Amino acid sequence: MPATASPSFELTSSRVAQRHPGLGRVLGRLALLSSAGPLLAGALATVLGQKLASPLFDQMAQDILAWSGSGLLAGIFFMVVSALVTAAPPTRRGTVRVAASAAGLRLTRGAVARWIPRAALRSGLVVPKPRCRVALELRDRRQLEVQVESKEEGARLLAALGLGPEARRVVVSLGSAHRELAAVWIGLLVFGLLLGLASLWFDKLSVVIDHFDSLKARWMALSVLSGWLSRSAARPTQIVVGSDGVLVERPSSRTWLPYAELTEVRTRDDQLFLFRQGDERPVELRAEGGLARALALRIREARKRAAGGAASRGAEALERRGRDPAVWREDLRKMLNAGDYRATGLTLEDVRHALDDTSAPPDRRIGAALLLRIAGAPEAQDLIRVAAEATADDELRAALEHAAEDELDGASPARTVR
Repeated sequence: MPATASPSFELTSSRVAQRHPGLGRVLGRLALLSSAGPLLAGALATVLGQKLASPLFDQMAQDILAWSGSGLLAGIFFMVVSALVTAAPPTRRGTVRVAASAAGLRLTRGAVARWIPRAALRSGLVVPKPRCRVALELRDRRQLEVQVESKEEGARLLAALGLGPEARRVVVSLGSAHRELAAVWIGLLVFGLLLGLASLWFDKLSVVIDHFDSLKARWMALSVLSGWLSRSAARPTQIVVGSDGVLVERPSSRTWLPYAELTEVRTRDDQLFLFRQGDERPVELRAEGGLARALALRIREARKRAAGGAASRGAEALERRGRDPAVWREDLRKMLNAGDYRATGLTLEDVRHALDDTSAPPDRRIGAALLLRIAGAPEAQDLIRVAAEATADDELRAALEHAAEDELDGASPARTVR
């Protein structure tokens, strides 16, 4: 993993587009709050009125519930605006000069230039179809799409920005805010239909609900709960592609696929299949809009880089080997002071290699990071930060980030070792 910045790169793009999925999700939450908020608040006020025998809460409940219809209309409005903001990005056609470097991205159209600093860019991905483009995600959740001539040109653009598979993980949500909103409305609708059918089948049920406000409030709360559960179940699957493996996070499960266990990556239409050693059934994902091929390409590139070469002789000396975390760190310090790391055949270059070796055990990579910090190696912090940014393993990334600041506590290594 190079410590120096990648060379700058320039290209001419015929299309640059910007999306606002973050704003779309904010508007989606406003839609949920507007539609479900009055029902929930009214139900709570009703229950309090029954418990405290207070006419004030009864009147408050009536006033709040009177706004439920307006809240529903406001929710529909926010949902429509959310769909427009997310699905219809403002597109500026015409030739755009794109210049990328370690400092950031410059977009020039005629005499108008826009500068995006590198710190504002979170990740990037080459999407080969339906038209080849580079999808860049900004830290404020905006997305920028730059059309390119080929996958190779897109890869060079990402490399110039330091967003390639060796330097930065990529996080992709396989879904949209619209799916979550649709699930909520469907949940509310299904609950209402079930309640209506129950009222038809059991004549006394509607009478009971009409005469007991507290029971009515509970039904309202249950309807909101059903919408919330529907939204939770419909949360988009998130896939993280790092230098060491692939992490798939579904609403109810979490699957970690290190490259050492990943045997094959396939695509079929909008489906992505990840085959793991010893498991006949692959991890199956659906990614629309060319994302399946883009993810497969990124995974194959990262997996090829992770194959690397053999570990340096004596690299196992960096591992924890069951030692107390504090003792482990102190032994690394003693090994450096006594020059023992040279006696084991290790050089500082070997230690750097161990840090970048994505197939190595996590504790070996942490040990390498600690030894580089203890040795005061040039650019040690930058090397460790790059390794942390590239990994898909959350626990390993957190430990490496602490190590970069020389703040690795006793618990962090223990959390990282699986």
